[in-house]
Amino acid sequence: MTTVDTNPKIEILPEHIIDQIKAGEVLERPASLLKELLENSLDAGSTEIHLHLIENGMDLLSIEDNGHGMTFKNLPYAFLRHATSKLKTFEDLYRLHSFGFRGEALASVAASARVTCTTQPKDLNAEGGKIIIAGGHTELLIAQQASTQGTAIYIKDLFFNTPARLKFIKSKVSEKSALKKMIYSFVLCHPEVTFTIKWDEKEKEIFKAVAKENAAERIAQVFFGRKAETQNLIFSEEMYDNYRVRVYFTKETYTTPQYRHHYLFANRRFFQDKSLHSALLRNLDVFWRFGESGHYVVQIDTPPEEIDVNVHPNKIQVKFLRSDVVYSLLVTAIKNGIKKVVSQMPTESISLESTPSFFSRADNQNFDLMNLVNDSGNGSGSNYSSSSYNDQSEYNLFNRESALTQEAPRFQRLQNQFLIADLGQPTLIDLKKLIVSYFTKELKSFSLSDESTGPLLISEPFKILKGKIDTQFETIKSLGFEFDRLNAEYIVLRTIPKFLPQALLASLSEVLIKYFNLPKTQQFESASFQKFFDENFSDNLLSEAPSAWIERVVAENACPEAMVELTADRLKSLFK
Repeated sequence: MTTVDTNPKIEILPEHIIDQIKAGEVLERPASLLKELLENSLDAGSTEIHLHLIENGMDLLSIEDNGHGMTFKNLPYAFLRHATSKLKTFEDLYRLHSFGFRGEALASVAASARVTCTTQPKDLNAEGGKIIIAGGHTELLIAQQASTQGTAIYIKDLFFNTPARLKFIKSKVSEKSALKKMIYSFVLCHPEVTFTIKWDEKEKEIFKAVAKENAAERIAQVFFGRKAETQNLIFSEEMYDNYRVRVYFTKETYTTPQYRHHYLFANRRFFQDKSLHSALLRNLDVFWRFGESGHYVVQIDTPPEEIDVNVHPNKIQVKFLRSDVVYSLLVTAIKNGIKKVVSQMPTESISLESTPSFFSRADNQNFDLMNLVNDSGNGSGSNYSSSSYNDQSEYNLFNRESALTQEAPRFQRLQNQFLIADLGQPTLIDLKKLIVSYFTKELKSFSLSDESTGPLLISEPFKILKGKIDTQFETIKSLGFEFDRLNAEYIVLRTIPKFLPQALLASLSEVLIKYFNLPKTQQFESASFQKFFDENFSDNLLSEAPSAWIERVVAENACPEAMVELTADRLKSLFK
């Protein structure tokens, strides 16, 4: 039996163990090592970067650049922990204009591998140097001069002195995919830099520098290979205050994850965010089939002081001071990008001969697209529109299943507000009456039941000054909508009832806010609400209503008062 010392002595760890612990935090795998080295090269002002990887960087990972280099005096300091030229005060952490800033990258590399570094400063008359370090121990440090400026780092035998870490290295395919992802992230957000990449002894992959305004050329080259076709890229851009979001995406989809390119950048820094990724997938599902996705690049520009990048050892996560603005700009940019595509689609005329069968599955998908074209409203009442999604909503499950069923009703838009459905008998549907009746009934039913609500992944903001609405939060909560006061100008929606489709979330929530902000409103009365809803009905609701949701309501015969059967003669007269 192992005995436990009840009075152990506290001792300070040796420096070499501290170095290896820190290295384990910063360098999880070759891809994280490469990230740190590329950041240093770019911070050095490099316009050319050359990479060579053997055995996915485990045997050799070399990087050569033409940056401003280091002097012989500064060279050994570069491999010390917490030595950096990029921070002077604590406040600099929150207005970063560089990638690396903690001074841990090269120290971690030196503690985990055999490193050779040669460097020459911009002043060619000054002394550069060469240093060789193996497992944290300096074996050589000499001064030397070169004819060209820049730095070259050669890293061999990664984790040779920490074999336990080698057990956590994944398969060759997985490691190479991670390396490619990291390399391409820098290639994409730095089009003004020339990159060459050589894998083992294969032919070099070359990305020549292009002007920043021609970034689409670089993106197309990464997405489509040598045949860079920018016409296959869809671009959209949105701005608000000092925030800007640019989105590039494709209509084509890919079933295999390793062939997909998904990139999020904040101030040219690659990061990962599940909520933003989910927003892209759901807003682009008009193009991308369930289980598949295409390529996308999202470039987010924010003021340096309104983003925190020091929230993860590998700096792959960021925090935005105004995350609601970022999310809303992203969703708006995606929708506007889709509109551009759909506006170029030819409008198909209605064929009377095909009336009995009404819609094909392709037509039903186009119905969703045309809804987006007609969407010109501002759902949140602020200077930007926003949308949120609830993964646990029963509606989402129905939506996915309905898209696959062949028995669902098919619709034809008629004069915007009306639909014609093939329900065995041609039926005219008043979409406005359908929406008003359905949600009035559902709100009343929810208030009388013990049904649970679904939390939103991203809270939905609404601009409304502090006032009467704040006293009505508990009443509104009984209807399934939980609001909180964010500040003097904004409230945010936290939860929604499960009967509410997310596409209608903003518009319907706004109706509720207006209703409960009326001077005389103290509680929910279905008759008065239905009248108010009908009088304040927004045309946005007609275009935002998802076709899958309409199919569901119609199939359940939830609002028969909104549907009128049509005879064949009456149907033909509608198309004259």
